[in-house]
Amino acid sequence: MGIRVKEIMDKNPVIVDHKQTIFGLREIVILRQPECILVIDGEKKLVGIMTPTHLATIADVDIEETVTAVMERKFRRVNANMSVREAAALLSASELEALPVVDNNDDLVGVVTYKDIVKDLVEDHEDQMLTPESAVIYLAMTKDPEQDEYWLQKVNNKGYRAAITQVGATAEKLPIKLREATIVAAIARSVIKEDSREKFSVSNAVRDIFSQCYTINPGLGGGFKVAIVRGEGRIAVAAFGRCGHALSNGNEQIFMGSNII
Repeated sequence: MGIRVKEIMDKNPVIVDHKQTIFGLREIVILRQPECILVIDGEKKLVGIMTPTHLATIADVDIEETVTAVMERKFRRVNANMSVREAAALLSASELEALPVVDNNDDLVGVVTYKDIVKDLVEDHEDQMLTPESAVIYLAMTKDPEQDEYWLQKVNNKGYRAAITQVGATAEKLPIKLREATIVAAIARSVIKEDSREKFSVSNAVRDIFSQCYTINPGLGGGFKVAIVRGEGRIAVAAFGRCGHALSNGNEQIFMGSNII
């Protein structure tokens, strides 16, 4: 089953009462700088969660309001005995950067974040043979600049070359924007040369990505983080993000393509 969530989770998450004011919450954030905060009611029942996305909004909320004004009420729970990969799938399917962890009795025992999972997946590969395809997926799914740099360095140490970029466009422009942005980033980071053959290899990998995206989400554009990794005679490209218009609340998805280079 591999590493389980209980081995990587934060066992001492920050927990506040649902009556906690925004004023008090601001002090907690300043002093403890938590990755997320869990909210319980008077009966110690978990009723909400606040991730960095929610905490970033508190500066605009009246200090006399309670945390219920900004907390997320709809969220999944991760079982402590789940594998890290199962938890990663749940996080990817949610719109949150963290999820509460419960035991088999449904009692709260911790919290797991994207950082916890990506860190574990990185460490899990340190003694294994990386491939361009596995490396590009994890690089695309990181959500922290420090982890980006960690992965870029790790890929470089392997003898691979890598780059990352961001792409967003409407359905009509997405194929062109995705291809152009990926090629430009690959050239800028010396992943490929300004050579028509190498550009064509990247273009083929991107075409695979768009084909997957269009099959699942026909007629939709989207916004994605794109990673490119070159090694072992192959170029791999992965795009991680949401398909849909700018206000879409759809789930994040990962698409990957590769080609001989």
